[in-house]
Amino acid sequence: MKIEFPKEYFVEIESDEYREGRISVNKLNDGFMAEIDIVQIETRKIWKHVKSIFGRETAHDALEDASYYLGKFLRGESVN
Repeated sequence: MKIEFPKEYFVEIESDEYREGRISVNKLNDGFMAEIDIVQIETRKIWKHVKSIFGRETAHDALEDASYYLGKFLRGESVN
């Protein structure tokens, strides 16, 4: 069974009816990475790029770390 990448996950933003969080997990030669963005709900166009993370051992690790950074961003904390 082959798992296809990239995989996209969408996160509702309670305080914003026009935008949502999107985490895109992708497989690279040396592991997994994730792109974290805030996108417009209707068009899925990027409103704000939050962070890119690289070098995770599994897709689950990439998704878990990206979720953490998205939460920090939505709370107004630094994601550097």
